[in-house]
Amino acid sequence: MRILPSISITTRFILLNTQHNENVGAAARAIKTMGFNDLTLVKPHDLKVLHRQKVIQRASGAMDVLTNAQTYSTLDDAVDGFNVVCGTGMPFDMYQTRLEREYVEPRIYFDGLISNVIANKYSTDDTNDRHQHSNSIRLALVFGSEKTGMTESDMDTCHVMLGIPTNPQFGSLNLAAAVQLIAYDWRVAIGGFEVHSSYQ
Repeated sequence: MRILPSISITTRFILLNTQHNENVGAAARAIKTMGFNDLTLVKPHDLKVLHRQKVIQRASGAMDVLTNAQTYSTLDDAVDGFNVVCGTGMPFDMYQTRLEREYVEPRIYFDGLISNVIANKYSTDDTNDRHQHSNSIRLALVFGSEKTGMTESDMDTCHVMLGIPTNPQFGSLNLAAAVQLIAYDWRVAIGGFEVHSSYQ
């Protein structure tokens, strides 16, 4: 397990224009299993989504995540105060309908981010670049709508676009599954949980 120096880390998972209510509950469960608790919605299709019984059922014990979830009307408001904003999407286009962007594998990007922050924490460099020279990480992870993904404007708000390596012939992930994978990679990068096993 990676042991980080005293770096402050805050993580927010943002769902944009979510269409299917159950995905919100499943996403809440996904981030809680990885030790995170900040779920934020931007213009969900159903404004009462957090109180729907099916959503609570899909959260499967992550009720605290739903209770504390916030809702915003714009992505800019949701990422206010965060110094690293990562969008997500498919790194290739199965249907020739998505915007072309350069994507970075999450694990590679996260490892580089942590390494840079550790190096800069003890550096005498006085540069005030909020992304590269900060002793804290306030990371926002943004997930687009199930049907259309992230818009070009949404992508422009982000510092980087992350793409999960998947089957080029069938790479479309369920929203909650994508949240789970990204949450896992980030958890490993900042210090994963130990597996307690009786095997030697």
